[in-house]
Amino acid sequence: MYRIMMIDDEYAIHLSLRKLVERSGLRIEVAGEAEDGVEALEMLENSRPDIIVTDICMPEMDGLEFIRRVRESHAQMHFIILSGHDNFEFARQAMRYGVSDFLLKPIDPAQFHATLERACRELDERKARFSQQTKWTLAQQRHKARLAELLWSAEEREALEQTHEIMALFETMGPKEVSLSRYAHMLISELLSALGERGLMLNMDTGEEQWAQDDPLACRRQTEDKVKEMLALIKGSRNLGSRHNIQKAKRFIEENYAMEDLSLQEVADSVGMSVTYLSRTFKNETNMNFVKYLVQVRMEKARELLAESELSAQEAAYRVGFSDYVHFSKTFKKFHGLTPSAYRKQCKAMKGEWDRQEFN
Repeated sequence: MYRIMMIDDEYAIHLSLRKLVERSGLRIEVAGEAEDGVEALEMLENSRPDIIVTDICMPEMDGLEFIRRVRESHAQMHFIILSGHDNFEFARQAMRYGVSDFLLKPIDPAQFHATLERACRELDERKARFSQQTKWTLAQQRHKARLAELLWSAEEREALEQTHEIMALFETMGPKEVSLSRYAHMLISELLSALGERGLMLNMDTGEEQWAQDDPLACRRQTEDKVKEMLALIKGSRNLGSRHNIQKAKRFIEENYAMEDLSLQEVADSVGMSVTYLSRTFKNETNMNFVKYLVQVRMEKARELLAESELSAQEAAYRVGFSDYVHFSKTFKKFHGLTPSAYRKQCKAMKGEWDRQEFN
């Protein structure tokens, strides 16, 4: 359902527009009516309209000045302008403010209905684009973070598979205004920056002019070659024997974090290392000891359970290896700044707000 505000200093116009909207059969409800731009500005935040129908010539503040003011903070608002005169200058200025619908009084009901239909289509398309963009942004962030981690771990096969997934994701969901070659260049640059933040500086030339501009297949191969080059530099920069064992240890912890009594000895046995050597190398590679890493994994899993499942906070605690709920609650608050119950309420409130916005 979309919300519409109507601004005109003639009562008869308000009455006529309201009847036309109510009889249109479109998913539109009247959210507010004002006599001039000043009054409309005061009502704007409470009315939260998606569409504004405004006269041009009004006392206090005319329609064009009102549109200019609104555009400063509501760039996506859809405007329909009414005028008693076929004035080219009005239309020209309106177009500067991104207004494409300009109707002459007296209002033709069929024309007004067609204009409302067009406004709804544009708003539907905008909402769909926003939803697609949001999904794309979240998906690529997740994939990029995973690829950076795989590069850091020098896991070549998985890194190349992840690179292929990222490029395929861009081709199906990425913004149309960005070329594949441009995105590939940005991807490699961002990966180098992510590794640099971890203290791993790789000397690679990523000049944008190097990338294949009009050949998607060549561009994908070029991207994979760049990833291979990064992996070769990473492998050459350090001894990876210990690194691979630590990665195996981390995977063992992430697969068995729910065991309440999971010990460093069990982890050491799983990778064939002594407890002393594992403890030392684990700290060197991760900048944290085994206990802290285990707690971090458990807290992240607990956060996911509370956000994405209907489990109670106490059940979530048991699922991540805590038998003492009080200890779990204190640990969770230390990591995430909220108690488990407060975090669950926050997630439900955010979901409710999102659902409300989607419904509207």
